[in-house]
Amino acid sequence: MIIGGSHYCHNTVSSIKAYQQKAESSANLSPSLDTQNNVITFEENKTVGINKPHYNPLVIEIVIRDLEVARVLVDTGSTVDVMFCGTLQKMNVNLDEVTPTPIPLTGFSGTTSMTLRLIKLPVMAKGVRRIVDFAVVNHQAIYKLIMGTPWINSMKAVPSTYHLCIKFPTPNETAIIWGIQKQSRQISQISFIENT
Repeated sequence: MIIGGSHYCHNTVSSIKAYQQKAESSANLSPSLDTQNNVITFEENKTVGINKPHYNPLVIEIVIRDLEVARVLVDTGSTVDVMFCGTLQKMNVNLDEVTPTPIPLTGFSGTTSMTLRLIKLPVMAKGVRRIVDFAVVNHQAIYKLIMGTPWINSMKAVPSTYHLCIKFPTPNETAIIWGIQKQSRQISQISFIENT
């Protein structure tokens, strides 16, 4: 879980309060009946190839700037999409493209660190392209990226850690990105070894 700056409120007390008031007033509205209704379902028979029981996080591969990026954590508890400096360097992204914007990020332990910069990059998932605002941090990490609720919501996606996949509507069908259980377990082993 990572909590950080919002695209909708600009880290001032008044904008954060206004953002909260919008959520409270939206709760009183009834849903519109004239919007397209995309149904996304998860079926037990689609879990046949998954070793169960499991406690694996959802780790996927996506395409950023025409480069396939592995070890991407899908984290519904993060309010920011995070890219680590090492990932940018491996992608040969010039740091001049990155806007220097320090924003506080708070992890589950309550410690706060500052982002170095923000960068907008094209992310492609099953033919659906989104420009994603990544918070760039200079930390060692076992993941290359953390895709949080901004990306998940922009895709209208529904992740399932039980099914190890994320589904989202496209103009023609419901797209599926399957998680990679082997990769997820390797990451867990690396983390365990590094912390013992």
